[in-house]
Parts: sequence; structure tokens; C-alpha cells
Amino acid sequence: MIPGVLVRRGKYSVADPLFVDERRPVLVARKLRRGAEAGDLVLLNVREANRSLRGEVVRVFGPSSDPRNVYDALFASIGTSRDFPKKVEEEAKNAAGKPFEEREDLRRLPTVTIDGEDAKDFDDAISIEKTDSDGYTLHVHIADVTHYVEPGGPLDKQAAYRGNSVYLPGTVAPMLPERLSNGVCSLRPNEDRASVTVEMEVGESGEVKSARAFRSLISSDARLTYEAVDAFLEGRGEIERPELVRTAFELSRRLKVAAAKRGKLEFGGREPEYDMDSEGVPLSSSVRRSTLARELIEELMVLANESVAKMLAEKGVGVFRVHETPDSEAMDLLEERLAVVGMPDAEPTPENLGTIAHMAKSDAVSYLILRSLPRAFYSPAGTGHFGLALENYTHFTSPIRRYADVLVHRALLGGGMPEDVSAVADEISEREYRSMICERTADDYTLMWLMRDRVGEDFEGTVVSTASFGLFIEMETGATGLVHVSKLPGWWELEGNGVVLSNSAIGASYRVGDRVMVELMSVSPLLRRAELRIVKRI
Repeated sequence: MIPGVLVRRGKYSVADPLFVDERRPVLVARKLRRGAEAGDLVLLNVREANRSLRGEVVRVFGPSSDPRNVYDALFASIGTSRDFPKKVEEEAKNAAGKPFEEREDLRRLPTVTIDGEDAKDFDDAISIEKTDSDGYTLHVHIADVTHYVEPGGPLDKQAAYRGNSVYLPGTVAPMLPERLSNGVCSLRPNEDRASVTVEMEVGESGEVKSARAFRSLISSDARLTYEAVDAFLEGRGEIERPELVRTAFELSRRLKVAAAKRGKLEFGGREPEYDMDSEGVPLSSSVRRSTLARELIEELMVLANESVAKMLAEKGVGVFRVHETPDSEAMDLLEERLAVVGMPDAEPTPENLGTIAHMAKSDAVSYLILRSLPRAFYSPAGTGHFGLALENYTHFTSPIRRYADVLVHRALLGGGMPEDVSAVADEISEREYRSMICERTADDYTLMWLMRDRVGEDFEGTVVSTASFGLFIEMETGATGLVHVSKLPGWWELEGNGVVLSNSAIGASYRVGDRVMVELMSVSPLLRRAELRIVKRI
């Protein structure tokens, strides 16, 4: 199945593929259009005939001018959607009423969740108290998805196929049906919930002295938000369970210091977020960076993931999150590029990349470092996580939205593991990658769609990438556009380092990290293209 936009070419209807590798136009006979009109987004069943593509419309999403239709087409491009097959929904309905078996009752333990304001699927909750030795007893409670999802059933097979939830602006294609993901699995306040708890005795410096995992019954006391917790930590507001949050924050700071000392890569977290209207149409965008509240939860979840990974390593079974050490060739290229962008003494090695990123405090430098790193993946062999500087790591804390975590829960507490764990790990790694590309494509589209009426305006921007044909500029809006070499005076060449575009005749150059003012000449959101012209350097 291929998504595309229907256009008229003379007397013929043709669909131009979107969001897939296929670029050839698809000829669509009038009787096979299902009422679709020119400009509509459609899903096509495609076949090859006489070296060309012929297609039949199987679904009409609607006008390509509506972002909601674009998001549906994006979901379709990776074979997912907001909807589930009938058999899967039926199993989810039956599973939702499943009674709790015997569990450790932790409902009297003070417990909170901390998530974004618009979150609905609450995977994790925390409980924490200080000990007499200036340490902590930390409980990380995770939704017990395996209580409801039986191995090998339609629900499990669909979750394995999807691999993870996919989040696009204002919408989501969940891994599990809503009655589970936002219902009985979600750790909502003041409701009894089946969970898997990791109880850790943590020393004053953040080292785990002992840990155990078990099935539990919890009831969260409060649904806190990142925004409210940030305000509380900054002295701008009050929240429920303030002592619990203060203690958790204290531990998270100690864990953050320990992570920096061991060499964890820290890039500051930066991603777009959107204001949506009541119909799910984007109104505006902003850049979200890491905050104290987000770091609090991140550090505690990493600690729980590491503790579970150690348990799995002892068992000799499981699925691990692996991030390999970058090779010497990648470091040599990075050294050359850092020197060109103003860090001649960096001398990067796998051991000092975290320090370099911290010293630079530059999004452009962070981007270059990220490009030098291999992609993380899932594997039955736990060989360590370079980015986190940990020997043991897995994904345990998000089973509502990641199938890898479901497998980890089964390996940890007993359950049906796949016969070929390696093959499944490869499949969900690939699925994760395709979902990431889908989410990035949605961001690119949405940021440009929000600029559709701003052609002719000037924007500040940063050179984030260079190519033989021009400069990619990330504008202050978050959207990235191209300054084609034809818009620059004279003859320009890409230097061998790959990060500098230069014109030797006039002694000029642009490099990654340079700040410029650009004019938006044109924008094509659906194609994710923005044409820019440099106005001046900044």
C-alpha cells in the first residue's frame, strides 16, 4: 500500500507517492478512484504493468490541505493507524475485565505519576523515601501490560507488529487499543492498578545497593504534570505530595552528577511541540527543551532500566537496549569537522564526547556529534549502552507504548518469550526506526505548514548541514529550509570535511553553526521543502 496525492495530468488521473521510497507516479483509472478528486490524499493498492505503476484507491483520506489527513497518510506509510482489527479490539475488551491475581499490595505507599499535560497513557509512577543512612528507598512502578496481553494472541501479535506507538502532532497510533493504553493499563490516580514494581535501595551517591522486581497492586495518589512540578521546584507553585517530589528531585540530581562523571552524553533535549485547536489542527509551534521535572523522571527511569538489565543478565535471557561505541574512523571525521566549526583542540574520543558536548553548548556541535554515533537497537545480548555510559541497559519502563518492554517484563517475571528472540529484536528495532522517520517527517511537514502564509518574511537561522547543492538552514521557527547554490554569488564547492561550502574566488564560506538571516522564498509543506535566500550574516 502506498499513500499519495491525486493530481490531473491531461486526461489522466495520477497519484504522486508520498512518504515512501517509491517516486514513480501511479496511474489511476477513473473507475478505480473511489470518488477521490484532484488534490485528495489517497491510499493505493499498486501493481506494476508494462514498466509503469497502476493503482486502485482503497482509501480516501481527504484534501491534502488538511494536516489531519496528512497525519493519517503518514500513519499509513508505515502500515499503522489509530484503529485496530476487530479481533484485537474484542480481546482487549475481554482482557480489560481480568481480575488481579495475588500481588504485593502497595496501595498505601505514597505514589505519584509525573507526565506531560496532554498525556493519557501513564506508564510509570514513583514512590520514594529517605533512609536513616542518607540513602533512599525508591519504588518505580510500571504498568503491568503482560497481565492483560497474553503471548501469541491477536492482541500480542498486533502489538509485536506495530512495535511501538507513533506520536504525530495532536494524534497517536497506539501500540495497544485505547481501552488498555488509556484505560486499565494507565496508572490513573485513585484507581487500583496492576503494576510491576522495581524496589531499589539506593546509596547517597546514587549507587543501587539492592534491587528486586515483583508484581504489585498500586493506587496513585496524584497525577502531576511536568509543568506543575517545574513550577513547584522553582518556588512558583504548590503540588500534591510535595515531600515525595522533593526527595525524588534530590536523588535525581545526585544521579545526574554520577551520570556526568561516568561519561553520559548530554545534549539538553530539544524537540518541537504544538498548540492544537479542538479539531486537531496545529495552531502554532514552540521548542521544548529538557526541564528539571523531565530530568527527574528520566534519571529515575534510567536507574530502573539499568537495575532490570542487571537482573536479566543474571538470568541469561531478555531483550537489551544496545548502543555501540563509535569507531575510530567516525571519531577522526568528527575531529576534522569540529576543528572547522571552531573547536580545533577538541580531539574527540568515545570517552570525552560528553565533555565536548557540554563545553560547546551548541546545537550545531551536538548535531555533528549525534551524526558520528551509531544507531541504538534491541538485542538478546546486552553489550552495553555507549550514550548512557552503562554496561547494562534495557527498556522496561514503557510497556504501553513499546513492545520491547513487554518482552522484558515477560523475561523478568516469566511468560511466553518468542522462539527466536534475535529475529523479534531486529524487527522491533527496524519498526522503531521507521516510526522515528515518520515522526520527524510529521514535524517537518507541520513546521512548514505553519509557515505557509509567511512567504517573504525574514527569519534568523543556523546552518545545520551543507551539501554540494546548498545550505540547510534551521530557522527560528524550527523548520529547516534550503539555500540553493544558485541563490549564492559565483561558484561554490563543498569542502572535503563535509561541513563547509566555500567560494575560493571571493574568499567566502559558510559552515555548520554559522548564523544567518534568511528570507522565505517559497514553501511546499507536503514535499517538506522550503526555499530560502540569505539576507545577511548575523
